[in-house]
Amino acid sequence: MKFLYITYHKKQHLQKELISESLLKRVHSAPIEHAIVYWLQSNLETVEIVDSVISYDLPKEMVENFYTTLSKAHAEKSKESPRPWKFLPNPTDEQYMFPVAQYEKEYGITYYESIYKYITVFGVILNIFDFESNQLIIYIR
Repeated sequence: MKFLYITYHKKQHLQKELISESLLKRVHSAPIEHAIVYWLQSNLETVEIVDSVISYDLPKEMVENFYTTLSKAHAEKSKESPRPWKFLPNPTDEQYMFPVAQYEKEYGITYYESIYKYITVFGVILNIFDFESNQLIIYIR
């Protein structure tokens, strides 16, 4: 099973060297949710690729952008004909590196649960994370 990890490290440990797992401190980890991962891959800058593990930089502006997108998608739950996928679409097989089971492409309550989980995670990050001295890194393994 693939997991999404949100980690950080001090900016002073960056630049010329590869990102070492020993320098990364975990903020959050969870099994991947495809709509979330697809948005991240489509919108974030790749930091490095090591042994097929792709790391993405997550600056404050993108955290704010993603938080807003998640909030809009979750707000669709209360509408008469909700369409959260217009904000966080499920990926198609041609555009996406992880296999998506057919049942995961279906619209359902788990979609909103995963969105709410990341609203919570990114809301906490926005309120307490020090973006001046630390860098957020996301990777999937």
